[in-house]
Amino acid sequence: MPEIDEVVGTLDRLNGELQDLVVRGLRVCGPEHLGALNAIRNELARVGAGHLADRLTTLTNAIQADDRGAAAALLETQASLRVFERVLTMRVVDECLTTALSEEQA
Repeated sequence: MPEIDEVVGTLDRLNGELQDLVVRGLRVCGPEHLGALNAIRNELARVGAGHLADRLTTLTNAIQADDRGAAAALLETQASLRVFERVLTMRVVDECLTTALSEEQA
């Protein structure tokens, strides 16, 4: 499951970036943060997490435009991240259980 490990690593990086934005504030988000968020967004789009990548695009656009809705976009991105993590966990557990059951039956 190396691809799952890669996705989990990306999700961890995203979580760290989002937590940093919560602590430091959206207005101090500089080019280094935006670059990291854009790289994470590209990775998420590559692995098929389009909804989460779209949320991240909305967030980065709001930050760059100094939009008052940036805080709401941050919370929506965090919520989407949590849901994605839960769904991924359920799929991995399902795959593990299916493999274990098929090995037991063989």
